[in-house]
Amino acid sequence: MDDDDDTNNNAVEEEAEADQDEDVSDADEQGGEDGAGGGSTEPTLPISAVSNLDSLYGLREIGKEALCWQLSSAKPGNGVEQIRDQSTDTYWQSDGVSQPHSIRVHFGRRVALSHLCLYLDYNLDESYTPKTLSIQVGMTTQDLTPAIFPANTVVELTEPVGWCIIPLMAPPDPLDDFDGDDNGNASGRVIRTHLIQISIISMHQNGRDTHIRQVHLYGPRTTNIFPSFPNEIPSDHNQETDEIKRRRQTDDEFSSVAMSQFSVLR
Repeated sequence: MDDDDDTNNNAVEEEAEADQDEDVSDADEQGGEDGAGGGSTEPTLPISAVSNLDSLYGLREIGKEALCWQLSSAKPGNGVEQIRDQSTDTYWQSDGVSQPHSIRVHFGRRVALSHLCLYLDYNLDESYTPKTLSIQVGMTTQDLTPAIFPANTVVELTEPVGWCIIPLMAPPDPLDDFDGDDNGNASGRVIRTHLIQISIISMHQNGRDTHIRQVHLYGPRTTNIFPSFPNEIPSDHNQETDEIKRRRQTDDEFSSVAMSQFSVLR
């Protein structure tokens, strides 16, 4: 009789321990979902593809002014030339297992950027099509900061076919007095930078490598040819005063010195 009681007690204890282990497992899973993972959720910016870039009328493409375009990796024949050849039939294909893949564009001077435009085609590229990406800017790769406000915003793309126009937004710069583009567009604040980095975080269907068919960078047009000296603009804009010429020459010399630090990237 005592043996039967001991057996029953042992069975009850084992069942209680099993239930406790199951509860702990469920709590761990819940903590993984709602704890560190849930608390660190980054803001997202969903972008839908469009058929053309007509909405950017009044802006100018400044990617051609870059000192250097740099890719994290590339298949032979599918590199920088393919994303800048004005053809949506060609593409950059990364060639590396590590992610994120990246595009870096270096400028020899500080430029104003308002939009990043990517041409993607999910119908053709499927698992090679970017799904999430992030954008950063800075003077060098050592001081990169988010190019979309609020900080750490991740761009989300859902089976895009066409141009993905991504507005670049940043907190106000106390050193700048530029609050918008020449069209009065207040949807985002133009950023000024020497370097922009595009990081492709993930692909559709859990793809490894990526295809990007075109990359364009847009910024505001400069309508004031003497923005630094508004009180010194001559009545005839085809002529410059000696003082403005002297200051312009000084600025050009400064730009040449600034560009020298990027010579290693050529």
